[in-house]
Amino acid sequence: MATSDRTRRTGEHRTAGRQLSRYDLLLLVIPAAFLLALVGSTVSPLPARVFVAGASVVGALAVADGLFVNPPGHGRSR
Repeated sequence: MATSDRTRRTGEHRTAGRQLSRYDLLLLVIPAAFLLALVGSTVSPLPARVFVAGASVVGALAVADGLFVNPPGHGRSR
């Protein structure tokens, strides 16, 4: 069948069954932290700025980890 040969050549299904990388997970942590902050601010009597500040710290730590502690290409041999 021509369509299956074409998808094999173009690599459209190359990512099927592939695990998330460390950097994909770091990018998921940031919106998850703010989503949890939203939920926490609606459930808790504490002001929303407390939760937003906490989510900002978590996001900043995720970015710092991805850029400075474990940058892309870190550990690869040249």
